[in-house]
Amino acid sequence: MNFHEREKKWNIIFLIFGIILMVLLVGMLYWSRETEAAESRRLQEMAKKTEDSDKTNAGTKVETEKSEEVKEEPESVPEEEEKNPEGIVCWGDDLINGEASAKYSYKVVLQKLLEENGYNLPVQDKTLQGAGTLSMMTMAGVPAEEVQQFVTKHKEKAAGANLAVTETGIRDLTEEQTERTDINCIPVICMGYYGGWSHDPEELAQQQQKILDTFPNKEKFIIVGTRPMDGSVDAATLDAALKAKWGKNYISAAEVTTSPSSTYEAQAEIAQAVLDKLEELKYIQKEG
Repeated sequence: MNFHEREKKWNIIFLIFGIILMVLLVGMLYWSRETEAAESRRLQEMAKKTEDSDKTNAGTKVETEKSEEVKEEPESVPEEEEKNPEGIVCWGDDLINGEASAKYSYKVVLQKLLEENGYNLPVQDKTLQGAGTLSMMTMAGVPAEEVQQFVTKHKEKAAGANLAVTETGIRDLTEEQTERTDINCIPVICMGYYGGWSHDPEELAQQQQKILDTFPNKEKFIIVGTRPMDGSVDAATLDAALKAKWGKNYISAAEVTTSPSSTYEAQAEIAQAVLDKLEELKYIQKEG
């Protein structure tokens, strides 16, 4: 084998080797690209999963926050039903004197009417027989200096003339009479029949307010107006002033009975009017 043949042989070998290297290089390049593409796809899939996970977590967080907000919101408490008062208390005049009062006075008849109509409510008695409004304010615990202001006013208005004892006098009261067990009851104030308000309906309204102010609940009450025993003020004048002051809470005895207030018939009719007013104003409810 001469030199030229050997050279030719080596050239063929180098050519084959070069082709092999080229094939390997192309294969490596292709494999590298495929690897990079696979890695890119893997990274994209991971990124997508992460994004979906973040969205899911975010949604879960929002739902959790909403749930917590709902939990934090106070539960709506149903409104409590209106409860009955501890009872009814009658303040002021007892127009039926003597033992007959225990059967015929409006406070006794009112108790009977409540029971007959299904109301389990006691009626307390804070009335006085033959006493003026000054004594009633004192019994209710109105400060003595405030009661005395009315006495002074009456004396000044009289200018030395004789006054009825109820215009300046205050009855001696027992501890039992001045004890207040009625402050959580609904007051029915019927006072003025025996005097003590200088024949001035506006002053009578002021005195009624003094007694009402001794109750913690000043929104629920009934005022009953009766023409005074001495006839010094007629029913129309009295009613006009007291209706203007008390509005829907006022009962005119003259409008509910044609009989004199101190009669048994009138007391029964006043008692019925009080029951009707208690129901009208929704102060009381039947139990059970």
